[in-house]
Amino acid sequence: MSEPTSRTLLGAGEFSRALQYLLGTARRQVQIYSQQLARPLYHERETVQLLSEFVRSSRYARLQILIADSEPLLRRPHRLLPLIQRLSTRIELKKLQPAAESKTQEFVLADGIQLLHCEDLEQWRGHHDPENPVRVRQLRDVFEQAWTHARPDPDLRRLLI
Repeated sequence: MSEPTSRTLLGAGEFSRALQYLLGTARRQVQIYSQQLARPLYHERETVQLLSEFVRSSRYARLQILIADSEPLLRRPHRLLPLIQRLSTRIELKKLQPAAESKTQEFVLADGIQLLHCEDLEQWRGHHDPENPVRVRQLRDVFEQAWTHARPDPDLRRLLI
């Protein structure tokens, strides 16, 4: 799992590997800001396993997920949903409010230093930076502002109950 410096990512495969590295090294907090929990990343068996291991690793481990569109999750089974259901006390999922929604934001933050950021969802272009506390702080502010106004999705809640 050596991922020494910031690197540019091209393609869903590179994003998936970087996400798995991030999840495998996270210790306390992971924040996911996603349009719809894209299947190439979050439906992967290994990614779901790493998320499970992360939230079970410590009673202090916290996973927060913000999504803009829950429709794809409701339409087709998604491996992440049973995990959220089983570990609902450790995983929080909220839906962005339309006013706060940004169609260009897609990022994952870990432990206040690590960042996975997708600048172009259509081309899967972006970067992974294992140590960038300044940029993480900026995006954490974006996340926390949106989190404050986000709400649990009633459709997903029914599905998860």
